[in-house]
Amino acid sequence: MTSFTTYRRLFRINAATSLVILGLWFALGVNNVRAQAITEAFDNITTLPAAGWFTQNNSVPVGSTTWFQGNPAVFTAQAGATNSYIGGNFNATTGTNTISLWLLTPNRTFNNGDVVKFWTRNPTDNPFPDRLEVRLSTAGASTNVGTGSAGVGDFTTVLTTINPDLTVGGYPEVWTEFTITLSGLPAGGASGRIAFRYFVTGGGPTGDNSNYIGIDTFSYTPGSVAAPADAALDYNGDHKTDYVTVRNTGGGSGGQVTWFINLNGGGTQGVAWGVSTDFFVSGDFDGDGKDDVTVYRPSSPGNSNFYILNSATSTVTLINLGQTGDDPTIVGDYNGDGKDDAAVYRGGASAGQQSFWFYKTSAADVVHYVPWGLNGDFPNPGDFDGNGSADFQVQRNNGSGQGNFFTLLSTGAQAPVFTYGTSSDLLLPGDYDGDGKTDVCVARGSGGQIIWYYRRSTD
Repeated sequence: MTSFTTYRRLFRINAATSLVILGLWFALGVNNVRAQAITEAFDNITTLPAAGWFTQNNSVPVGSTTWFQGNPAVFTAQAGATNSYIGGNFNATTGTNTISLWLLTPNRTFNNGDVVKFWTRNPTDNPFPDRLEVRLSTAGASTNVGTGSAGVGDFTTVLTTINPDLTVGGYPEVWTEFTITLSGLPAGGASGRIAFRYFVTGGGPTGDNSNYIGIDTFSYTPGSVAAPADAALDYNGDHKTDYVTVRNTGGGSGGQVTWFINLNGGGTQGVAWGVSTDFFVSGDFDGDGKDDVTVYRPSSPGNSNFYILNSATSTVTLINLGQTGDDPTIVGDYNGDGKDDAAVYRGGASAGQQSFWFYKTSAADVVHYVPWGLNGDFPNPGDFDGNGSADFQVQRNNGSGQGNFFTLLSTGAQAPVFTYGTSSDLLLPGDYDGDGKTDVCVARGSGGQIIWYYRRSTD
């Protein structure tokens, strides 16, 4: 164990240490942020792409509108500000043609028993019938919705259709909630996306069909079977944390290390990956539901790298990020696409100086950075609002030995500051109450025992 007083969470092997247990490393605060739950109020739809949503207009020909911020002059939102819903209308195509307007959720690993909810409606006394399909793709992060107004691409499964026969009055004219419980998926789940398809034949400005629909207050909640899907250190995708040790099998400082993985459901794996001076980080970087064996090798600026052995393809991904002194244990899903992102935290250079969070969603991606925290703070990443994207949180000594927590949500909003635990506690963020949101948790030694204290997001 090195640099514990600096990072409190980083583990690597040095010349005097031949073995490190990653289960302990996880217990001391490594936070794999792949929260499954999604909540979306559509308060500002310009932020949807950053949160992992995707839109495409396959109408032929394409009209003057795609999905847009709700218009309260037509009707007000189901909840929140009057315009806080997403809308689509007849101008998605021209003349009299077929509308095929797609809205895709972020990528998730779906399981039987997962629940999807949303609200939708038409204008009152609507004489031009509308139709909405809800479809499912199990092709991972694919955004393939086909081509042309008839294409569906990978989204071949219809979960439900509202007003399938395009009858006048067949679409609800007041806000109505629809609930879908997923079923028929393979054991172990399937990675994919859910799609809303505003699909109207004979639509358009001169058509007899299509007018205006709104969608509001969408939520996706993992069911009881899916709840363990975000288990950290899950190397075979069975939603159970596995037992992992990393041993210096090469000998000496900088010797080759081997990851010995005892699978929770039975079986073992041995993976030679990295050297003893690396930091060992684990995350699902390819979105297949399995953690990828990964090391972080710090060096001078421009030469520090994450070396990722992708479980899906056994190929190697190298992501250049950070420098010596950075904390790489903040790996998480910062853009809500269901894949972990390489990330490092860099403390301010001196007392009172700004700290920064840096992350890259792929090897080819640009470096994103978020200023949050100050010199002396400790990062405590997690999905604290349950929207599927990692948030930025730091713990800071409030001057009395207690820990103050400062949180910047992925939406850009700052959450209220709260005090919890002491500034010398270990940080162990995780979803302890199962509501899809990360809870603040600290641990401290007392009378020869380690006691865990956690602050539930539910109450």
